[in-house]
Amino acid sequence: MKFLPLDRLGAHEASPGVVDFGLFLPWVSAENGNRLWVKIIHEKDQFIQNIQPLMFEMAHSNDPDYGDYWSVEVNILSVPKPTPQSAWGSLGQYVYRYCLQNPNLNDDIYPNKLLDRIIDPYAREFGVGKLSAITLGYKPYTWSNNETL
Repeated sequence: MKFLPLDRLGAHEASPGVVDFGLFLPWVSAENGNRLWVKIIHEKDQFIQNIQPLMFEMAHSNDPDYGDYWSVEVNILSVPKPTPQSAWGSLGQYVYRYCLQNPNLNDDIYPNKLLDRIIDPYAREFGVGKLSAITLGYKPYTWSNNETL
């Protein structure tokens, strides 16, 4: 049995300010008309009504071992702030979720055929509620010689 490639899954800061998102969604392919986005907002903005999450469309590919794979690279530092008072682009925790548009979803239940609250099963951090998270500029704690585990 092959292990999942955890370096490609979830959200991780690939370089300063650049976050890679990756997700396996078996049987959810672009060929069937599906589209997937990641919606991201800085944790300081998440309860401010006039600041909405930014959406980034994900690309679909077919992994030979695991099937349908979706990914996107987001350069948070180069994307303009949604509003001048937004914390977007600063270091700290960002919360995110995935949003799937599926042409087969019932419009009465899913307006615009959107399933908008998909958490990341590969997330390494979590924010308030049912949101996945990543910390931009995370620095691991450095243990001193006097500290023991």
